[in-house]
Amino acid sequence: MIIIIIGIILLIGIMGATMKERPFPSWPEIFIRDSLSTVQGMLYKPTQGTTEILTKMTHFYNIYNENKALKANLDRYAQVSAELEQVKGENDRLRTMLEIRDNKLKGYKIQTAEVIQRTPDRWNHMITISKGTKDGIKPNMAVVSAKGDLIGRVSSVSTFSSSVELLMDIEKGNYISASITGAAPIYGVIEGYVMQKDQGFLIMKKVPKQIKLTKGAYVTTSGMGEVMPQGLMIGVVDSWTDGDYGLTQTVYVRPLANFYQIEQVFVIEKKM
Repeated sequence: MIIIIIGIILLIGIMGATMKERPFPSWPEIFIRDSLSTVQGMLYKPTQGTTEILTKMTHFYNIYNENKALKANLDRYAQVSAELEQVKGENDRLRTMLEIRDNKLKGYKIQTAEVIQRTPDRWNHMITISKGTKDGIKPNMAVVSAKGDLIGRVSSVSTFSSSVELLMDIEKGNYISASITGAAPIYGVIEGYVMQKDQGFLIMKKVPKQIKLTKGAYVTTSGMGEVMPQGLMIGVVDSWTDGDYGLTQTVYVRPLANFYQIEQVFVIEKKM
């Protein structure tokens, strides 16, 4: 016990003596410091390099996740923007249709329908709409565009849909009675469609030879047919030439309707 106590006292004394600031450390301290510094020097650079690599990898991973989230948000934004533009366009068309119905087609008995089919092989001839016999649709009813311009007439009807013959597909013997507006109406019949210089024209025949025509005059339905109502806009007079052996005039009418972009239509019933 005495030896242990003396040893502890000596150890404390040595510790107290070595803890003082000295300009030159003892050889054990020198050995330990040099050994540790050598090991630290060998491990410092690899450890620092590994730490930097791990830090950069973590940074790149965070950037990747952030970029991925931004791309997803951008895709959602593009989708929402496209849907918004589609809804906006549909609202504009519906608003136009309401204005046309309340103003231009006021007094007509009308049905609103959607175009549900238009095959490429008959693109210029026929469209299918979403109304049929259950909605009161009958053959030969007039069909106008969302802007109120005549585009054709119902050719055949089923229970839930109907086929519409476009003005571009009018055949001989399947005429539409028409009149040219002016001081007095000028009557004739629309009985064909022709392309001239990348422009389509309706052919209006049986216009009296002695009648003086005016370019730009409006052409409307005359109401003299079986079910086609009077006053529906067809087009404007573009030019004319002699017809029927020089006894009448043939008028080329530029249609007002856009036959290449038809999405909603009005079906109009003639009032007796």
